[in-house]
Amino acid sequence: MSYIYEMVQRIIGETGTNDPAEICDALGITCLHEEIGGLMGLFTYIAEAPVIIISSAAGEEEQRLAFAHELGHYFLHSDIAKENCLKEFEIFNMKDKVEYEANVFAAHLLIDDDELLSILREGRDVFETAMILGVNPNLLNIKLIEMNSMGHRFDTGWTGTRLFG
Repeated sequence: MSYIYEMVQRIIGETGTNDPAEICDALGITCLHEEIGGLMGLFTYIAEAPVIIISSAAGEEEQRLAFAHELGHYFLHSDIAKENCLKEFEIFNMKDKVEYEANVFAAHLLIDDDELLSILREGRDVFETAMILGVNPNLLNIKLIEMNSMGHRFDTGWTGTRLFG
């Protein structure tokens, strides 16, 4: 899914940030933090304007992940959201291609390639790396799988969690 990687790199270049909230501000996407029951987040259109709602009950890391995931839906699946609100109960419940693509978008947005490679070369394992980067280990695994599709050779089975050294 290199097209998603290229899209994210273009967005970061155009907005000067990888922060989902700042990207939304730059694009005029309405973003709300609300109590939304068991949902982590949702993306929809209200009066033809894009709206992302993130659970105010979630922790900071979870909110950032949900924000990036919903922003992925904005860029990749606006046509679907215009007909039917995209709701997330579990970010990593990748029941179909649409959810996986939104997670790939989030992984590329939140995890910088150079920073990731630098940390891994220090001999850190997947879980240490995820903690240093402030991301969910599942998101990191998606990033590593996607980097493998672009020519890297990381073990993404988590059986041997040290990827260098």
